Amino acid sequence: MNRLRTTAVAFVSTVALGSLAAGGVPTAFADDASDAPCATQQAHVDKATAKLAALTAKYAAHPTKKVKKAKKAQAQRVAHATARLDTCLAAQSG
Repeated sequence: MNRLRTTAVAFVSTVALGSLAAGGVPTAFADDASDAPCATQQAHVDKATAKLAALTAKYAAHPTKKVKKAKKAQAQRVAHATARLDTCLAAQSG
């Protein structure tokens, strides 16, 4: 019974601390969004490009059909993310 009570207290305190920490998160992101309007799209492009580089290296080491398909799909994701970033930048300059 004591182990169950300890686990319950730990769980409840974790949830309580997590909800307090989550309360400050939106304000932290709101400041970043106002500074760079296309920051989200740029982050998506950076992440997709990094993943494509990792898949390219993996395909060079182990050229399998599955990795080739994943690499092709990731290249399409990079292209779409870049198009969204270009659209955002064009809207900002125009």
